[in-house]
Formats: sequence, structure tokens, C-alpha cells
Amino acid sequence: MGLPKKIKKDLDLQPGLQQSNPRQYLENFIDQKNIPLPRGIDFTDLDGGFVDWVNKELELVIDGEKTPVTFLTAQRWTEFTKTWQNSDKYKNIKIPFISVVRKPDGQPGTNPVDFGIPIRRSFPYMTVPTWDGNRKGADVYMTPPPVGVDLTYTVRFFTYRMTELNKLNEIVLKAFYAAQSYVNIKGNYFPIMLESIGDESTIDNIDEKRYYVQTYELKMMAYTLDKEEFKVVPAVNRTIMTYDLTEKRPKNVAKFIKDQSQNDKSLNLIVQFLVSAPTYLNFQSDSDANFVSLDTVNITAATIRVNGNVVTVPFTVNNGDLVSINIVRMDATQISEIILRGTIPI
Repeated sequence: MGLPKKIKKDLDLQPGLQQSNPRQYLENFIDQKNIPLPRGIDFTDLDGGFVDWVNKELELVIDGEKTPVTFLTAQRWTEFTKTWQNSDKYKNIKIPFISVVRKPDGQPGTNPVDFGIPIRRSFPYMTVPTWDGNRKGADVYMTPPPVGVDLTYTVRFFTYRMTELNKLNEIVLKAFYAAQSYVNIKGNYFPIMLESIGDESTIDNIDEKRYYVQTYELKMMAYTLDKEEFKVVPAVNRTIMTYDLTEKRPKNVAKFIKDQSQNDKSLNLIVQFLVSAPTYLNFQSDSDANFVSLDTVNITAATIRVNGNVVTVPFTVNNGDLVSINIVRMDATQISEIILRGTIPI
């Protein structure tokens, strides 16, 4: 029986982890909308964001139609002012309209937020987990410090009617009632200041129809971010390391001290448990013995077995018996000793 078509056969055991080119992953990541990761900002982005702000915040609707907004460079504005009467199918510009011109001389930024970075270097912004199919790791995404810039824009409003001019003035003053307004460009908020309001209305010929030209000089306190300076730096890779260890531990020592003089055949059994050695010792008795007393050094408890049976002093062992001693140390950094005293049968 086959699987249904919608059943997923292969499971991603490492969901959400980076698996390929870090640079490509970064570009794909920052291109998504509503992602808090900084994105590159250049002058084109700033100009486009300012024009969008004019369209939204200074929106002027006349007779049910929204007044168009045109962005021009300083060079194009010079050409436009010379030929603006001959721009539509009747060789005339349709009035009213709004034009935006940016002065080409961008000035160093004066926004206090842009200050305080004495050395120009990249800074870590976030850490992204990685997976290459065998190892887990992480990459640190580095962002450059922003470069502050003040851009000055001249917004011109062309109209035939004073009522339309008054209406736009009300909109502008309302937008700057708190001394400044803000524009959102790629998730970054930049203040816009109203520098001045002027008038460029002219009459070349008294017989021609008069038109008004109201100017608003606005300064945007922004900054740029060079996307080419974004870096991806490997942070850490988690690897599994295995070691083959050969256990070489010191061996405990059992010493039989016999006194086989003619009148007295005594026996002392001294067992030493060395530092780092096991806390047990097994040995085979080489003679018959009767043990009657027990002394310990650096030992809290001791268990003695003869042929597997637990014994306490006094006890007897025969030649060839298996003796086992287990202890509990008091201080693991010191040698422990058990001293069994007894006699050898005559």
C-alpha cells in the first residue's frame, strides 16, 4: 500500500538552521519585510523615503484628485523651470502639482543619535545557528556603524488659487506642530525639520495668468548603511570529541611481617591503600594465621571477607584462603592502612 501523496517522506531534523552560503542566507534574510535586522541604506533609499513621506504626510486633494508629487534633481529642476509651460499635450503643465528637489551638498549628520562611535568598525548584531549536515554551529552577523548625513529638500507647490495654497500651508504646519516629523525608511526613523517657508511667485507678463509658487525647505537628519560592509563571521562549531583512556591506577600493597623465633611466632599483616588506588584488595593467604586485633589509619569503615564470608576479629585463615578487604577512606588524598595482628599456629 503506497503512501498518500500529501505525506511528507523526508523530515527536516534541523528546522530553521542555515545550511548553505552564509552571504546568500544573509541577503535573503534581510530582503524580507518586517525583519528587525538592519538593511543597507543609501541616498536613493533616503530620496525615495522622503518622497513617500511627502505623498502621505503632505497629501493634498483638490476637487477629488490627489495633487501629484514629482521628484527632480537640481539639474533637472533647472531644465524643468525653463520648459515647464510646454509639458503636456497642450504644451502646458497641469497645475496644481508639487515638486521635490534635493540639494546635492549633503552635510555631515547633526543627529545626536549618530554620535558616540569613536572607531569605525563592524559590530555584532545577532547570532544565527548553522547546520552543515554534520555539525552544529553559529554565525555572527556584523553590521557597520551608520554614517550620519543631513539632506536638505525644497518642496515647491504650484497653484493658481490662494485657497489651495492656504490648505497646503495648514497641512504643513500641522505636520510640524511638534517642531519635527518622522519618516520611516527600511525600519529606521529619521527626523525631518521645517527650516523655512518661502515664496517664489513671479509674474513675467502682467497679461498672463498669475500662479503661486510656495516653497518649503525641509532638512532630514538621516544616516546611511553600506550593505557591502555587512559581514558574516563564524562564531563557534560544536564538535564531538572522543578519547580512549587507558586506566593506570596504583596497586595496593599487602605486607606480611612474621616473627618466627623459637618461642614466639607472631604475624602482622599491613595492607596499604595508595592514593588514587582502588578501595579494595584481594589476596591469597600463604599460611595459617589467627588474627586477634585490627588497627586502621585514615579509614572510616572496613569489611573483611574470607572466601566470601564476612568476618570480624578474632578470625582464622588457612593457607590458600581468599581474603578480601574493602574500605571507606576518610581523606582520599592520603594513604590508608589496615594492620591485622595475630599469630601463626605452631
